[in-house]
Amino acid sequence: MANKKFVYFVSLSSNVPYVLNKALEMIEQKDEVDIFFDLDGARVLDKRYLKKMPRTHGVDLSSLFTKARQAGIHLYGCQMNVLIADGLELIEGAELAGVVTFLERAYQADAVLSY
Repeated sequence: MANKKFVYFVSLSSNVPYVLNKALEMIEQKDEVDIFFDLDGARVLDKRYLKKMPRTHGVDLSSLFTKARQAGIHLYGCQMNVLIADGLELIEGAELAGVVTFLERAYQADAVLSY
């Protein structure tokens, strides 16, 4: 079976642990995964927010992000996120991207999943 490409679009920070765990499962199957974080979901990519945030849903998000980066999952924060007034201080391995990057990845994907 050919490897598949998946794009996750995460707009709620409460969905991030679930999405990261599912993405890690897909990577184990040799699939390619990109995760785009926008709106409230982008908060988890901010170093300041991640440091303040207690463990969410019994999950250490810092550890999950480290595993995701090491597995080759691409993490993108919206460059135009209006919910974070002073901008994002991105965690290691994440990068800013716009709608063009999202669309390019989405058009190449076998599935786009929104959370």
